[in-house]
Amino acid sequence: MAVCCLDEAGAWGEQLRTESVPVTTIARKEGFHPTLGRRVAEVARAHRATVVHAHHYSPFVYGSLARLWKPRLRVVYTEHGRLSDAPPSPKRRLANALFALLPDEVYTVSADLKKHIVAEGFPAAKVGVIYNGIEVQPLATVADRASVRADLRVGADTVVIGTIARLDPVKDLETMVRAVDLLGRDTRCLLLVVGDGAERAALEQLAAATGRPELFRFLGHREDARRWLAGCDVYANSSIHEGVSLTILEAMSASLPVVATRVGGTPEIVDAQGGRLVPSRNAEAFAAALRELARDATLRAAMGHAGRQRVEERFTIERMVGEYRDAYFRVS
Repeated sequence: MAVCCLDEAGAWGEQLRTESVPVTTIARKEGFHPTLGRRVAEVARAHRATVVHAHHYSPFVYGSLARLWKPRLRVVYTEHGRLSDAPPSPKRRLANALFALLPDEVYTVSADLKKHIVAEGFPAAKVGVIYNGIEVQPLATVADRASVRADLRVGADTVVIGTIARLDPVKDLETMVRAVDLLGRDTRCLLLVVGDGAERAALEQLAAATGRPELFRFLGHREDARRWLAGCDVYANSSIHEGVSLTILEAMSASLPVVATRVGGTPEIVDAQGGRLVPSRNAEAFAAALRELARDATLRAAMGHAGRQRVEERFTIERMVGEYRDAYFRVS
């Protein structure tokens, strides 16, 4: 196995290198550069790769173009999500008149996302769904919970609402901040935000502008993000679009009830037994769902238990890896 990054390797690439996985970076420039397909072909040839698994649309395009220089290369394409809730792109529909014919196998991580790429020109019969999976960890202990909450300096009567996210417009953390501001008027609570991104400064300013900055804690990027879930009571996701959120799956695995927006693939993983789904961009509805869970510890426990069972049954990494392994053998 080898990894080729169109841009930079990032933290994930560096971790792979420590595990002796070859990582090549191409460092593409802005714009469309068809000759990058030749570079992908060279990387594939150097590692004797017969199958390229392209994650997201740009790697798929360049992986497909690589066949001009390595015709026997097989391409598996997985689309993981969208950057907005905008309708299908006419530009991409035009390009897909050709590109949709090139991959050997095409997958999305949710049925909702499949509908979107079909609307962008991919034949429905050619697109399958392979749901994301995670490595299910042992449940946190009482000591784990106490340790996190001590670090946060919160008492037992504070409802901690956690979210792990890239601070990007598609995650719409602004709505979550406004919802917690509404909730905090009658409930002792704290919003714990783990993650970083371009929106961080604006979100911190919005939180300060509520006049109650004590309701919000921004931790930034953390390598130990999963640890902080042990101190939470509810997990929240306010995205305007999601494929299938790994952080929601992690929260469910941690036996946390989920409040999330009814967008993308989220309704395919969060059901009424494990959480509450609300309209996107609606702080009042989000606050109401948080309030219901904040006031009922028994309901939180029941939902958390149901969510973990659902992950164990349907969203494990072993199931996901097995399905992709079968796809690789089919095209080889």
